[in-house]
Amino acid sequence: MKTLYLCAVGNGEGIRLAHTINRAKERWERIVLLDDDEKKHGTKRLGLEVAGPFSLLAGADPASSEVVNLVTRTTGGRDAARAKIGGYGIPFASLVHPGVDLFGVEIGDEVTLYQNASIGAEARVGDSSVVLIGAVVWHGARVGRCCVIAPNAVINARARVGDLVYVGSNASILPDVTIGEAATVAANS
Repeated sequence: MKTLYLCAVGNGEGIRLAHTINRAKERWERIVLLDDDEKKHGTKRLGLEVAGPFSLLAGADPASSEVVNLVTRTTGGRDAARAKIGGYGIPFASLVHPGVDLFGVEIGDEVTLYQNASIGAEARVGDSSVVLIGAVVWHGARVGRCCVIAPNAVINARARVGDLVYVGSNASILPDVTIGEAATVAANS
């Protein structure tokens, strides 16, 4: 049985997602919270103590451990945290809520899909991207690498979203539209 390390625990929903996945089918014997913010060390989030900084990954066994990057505030921050975490050699895991239907969907590595996310047929969600609660990536849409699709955002049919794009809450990208790399789509737009 493996240990799961959750990195950057400001997002309680990510911790809850890991618990939900583990309750549906036990994957991890232990879930360990890590955060580089010293003020969080020793505090508790959803019953788990924040053990310390990302550097504790240096002592983890890559054969019996997995790691998830929970950074969602900015795509640049997410990408930087991913690079830092990846330097410790622990394999990344994907977190996909058990209720998300992935039939006919392509997802990359280390993707996080929250409850009530809807991914349409023949859509693709790229490596290290996150689709938050209630967001939609509709049929044939493409989401690039290291993107954040915020709660209730809608990526309509066949839209293309470049790498490192942040799509704000309740935003809607119309069908067949292309959003360039490192763009931010404002909430409610």
